[in-house]
Amino acid sequence: KSNLTLWRLGTLPPALIAFKEHVHPIDPSYHMLGLGYQKNTNIEKVKRAAVIHYNGQSKPWLEIGFEHLRPFWNKYVNYSNDFIRNCHIL
Repeated sequence: KSNLTLWRLGTLPPALIAFKEHVHPIDPSYHMLGLGYQKNTNIEKVKRAAVIHYNGQSKPWLEIGFEHLRPFWNKYVNYSNDFIRNCHIL
């Protein structure tokens, strides 16, 4: 009956409800957000982050991805994998 409006922002809102009182804040430097929409990202902060998150539209494997952030993703891609090669990832 809710028209799924709770899911409009992705899985985070329902997850926060499901894990209520089991979610704890972490130091923001641990999880670097915004690499898919913040063009002027501080590269030094990205290097220090334990987890980097390409949330937003400019995914590193797309042509619209920010070139200066692509190396942080590329180093983990197994380009010898048949599936990856068939996806024509940059």
